[in-house]
Amino acid sequence: MSTAERRKYPAYVPRAASTWWLRGGPYRRFAAREFTAVFAAAFSVIMLLFLYAVSRGPQAYEGFLRWLKLPAVVGISAVILVAIVYHAFTWFRLTAHIQVVRLGRIVLPKRAVLGVLIAAWTVASAVVTYLHVWL
Repeated sequence: MSTAERRKYPAYVPRAASTWWLRGGPYRRFAAREFTAVFAAAFSVIMLLFLYAVSRGPQAYEGFLRWLKLPAVVGISAVILVAIVYHAFTWFRLTAHIQVVRLGRIVLPKRAVLGVLIAAWTVASAVVTYLHVWL
């Protein structure tokens, strides 16, 4: 498209304020859910550091465990945990709204789908906790 044609038919680009997400509750929850993805990325980085420490041998692994016990790292881990739980719960709620589950002619209510997702998450967490503590 030539410059003259672009001027003749300008593209409409709506301008949004940088505080669009402050307008209402759903927008704030959306922004919070998207922001908690940063904490999921931080957790992934910690896990990559863990794998790197394990690959370097027992001394690096012990050093990594000492680093994990620092009060600042424990605090950051607690914040990451809260953010990940919020992120997961909001995605479960979103999934319950999007996913239509049918059993024959019956359509499961959204609360039932949400309950099944949370129950599956709880069972998986319990299994991982059991394996971590007892094995």
